[in-house]
Amino acid sequence: MRCVTQSALFVLAAAAPLAFGDFAIYIGKANDITDVGVTFSSTQIQVHPRAPLSCSDMGHVISISASTNNDASKGRWACDGCSALAPRDWDIARLEMYNKEDAVAHSTDHPFPLFNRATGAVTLYSTGDGNYDMRDINNTFLGSCDRPSHPQEMDCWQLVSATFLTHVFTCKSELIPNDALWIPDE
Repeated sequence: MRCVTQSALFVLAAAAPLAFGDFAIYIGKANDITDVGVTFSSTQIQVHPRAPLSCSDMGHVISISASTNNDASKGRWACDGCSALAPRDWDIARLEMYNKEDAVAHSTDHPFPLFNRATGAVTLYSTGDGNYDMRDINNTFLGSCDRPSHPQEMDCWQLVSATFLTHVFTCKSELIPNDALWIPDE
């Protein structure tokens, strides 16, 4: 039997890579009926710890609306290449998500970052062939993402709204979606 000393275990632990987790990014449209004959539509993003999803999963996560000027430096998310009708057809060059301490619920007394730690921004840059580098506001590498070749597309109806979501990225990173994004059952 071989004996391993504590110092040898420490060396092995120090040489181990950081733990990486997987998460999925979905983008879609939410159409809400706000009054008789009036519908409000917005493009939104959701970050989930896994894919595929059910409509129940979709309804229990806070959605983040797109920036009105394609700039996520002050909030929301922005995208270069998100111009086709269906997200599965988007030729995304850049997807930027605001990730400061007040990224979600910034108008409340308890804001929080989109991911488990604030990084200023989380930006995905295309490296070709459906692969993306994930970087923070200082251009530090955070992980990688890829576009699924056969993305899950969802059509979820609720009482006064409909949400259409497409799985656009699967990512591997030291970042994980913030637990506060999940809305518990009432």
